[in-house]
Amino acid sequence: MLFNKQLLLVMDQQDQACLALQRSRLIASRLKCPIEIVWVGDDAEKASQLVIQLESEGIAASFRCTPRSKLLKLLEELWSQQHFGVLIKSCDPRKSGFMTSLDGRILRDLPCPVLMVKHGHLWREGVVMAAVDPLTTDHHQQRLNDDLLKVADQIAQVTNANLVGAIACPSPMMGADPQLQSAVLIEKQARGAMQQLLSQLALKVETLAVGEGPAEHWIPNAADQLDARLVVIGTRAHGGLKGALLGNTAERILPRLDCDILVLRAGFSEGLVPILKQ
Repeated sequence: MLFNKQLLLVMDQQDQACLALQRSRLIASRLKCPIEIVWVGDDAEKASQLVIQLESEGIAASFRCTPRSKLLKLLEELWSQQHFGVLIKSCDPRKSGFMTSLDGRILRDLPCPVLMVKHGHLWREGVVMAAVDPLTTDHHQQRLNDDLLKVADQIAQVTNANLVGAIACPSPMMGADPQLQSAVLIEKQARGAMQQLLSQLALKVETLAVGEGPAEHWIPNAADQLDARLVVIGTRAHGGLKGALLGNTAERILPRLDCDILVLRAGFSEGLVPILKQ
């Protein structure tokens, strides 16, 4: 899939930290690409002032305002029209009770690459983590693994960061297969599968963090231990009743991570990697 070399920045007027704005500035300056701002609210004057400020810094910018209730519909329309490179938004700490949060709905409903920003820490010379499942036999997940590693590797190269891999292994089970009865054997199998995957892609990682348990618990733990600045993770964005009841792995990981998170769907590396290389 081909992307326009453009950032779509979602600004919430209640977001005082403006972390997504800071991250967008850095990315736009590095890639020399424009920013289109979707201002959530009706304060066009503030949005206009922000565009003027960005343009004074040499960054081409434009804006449009939308009420919060119509944000998702607008984002879907913009994606279908523009296929922008990435949607950037500050992670919203506000809770929605039993309802799916706005951030969760964005990750679930929009097919575009989404960067949720949690900190202003520079990625440069830090750690970029790719969370993959090398033990899967599902073709779609295998393709997603490839995409995650390719994009994470390119980001690490651009930012002079260390690329690390993270794998959440299933817990040992009672059964006929001896490979599934021992945590040691499971970890060995996972490491072997990961090394084979990296060899096929001609990539290397500085560290490989392998742990037992659900991804929504192990991946944040590994990110904390390795002081990751960015975690690249995939989503299959289950919808309908299954999505409403169980959510998606990316949604469940999002509130537990203490760093930025880039969420991708399968098939996007072909479009993103060339942009990142420029």
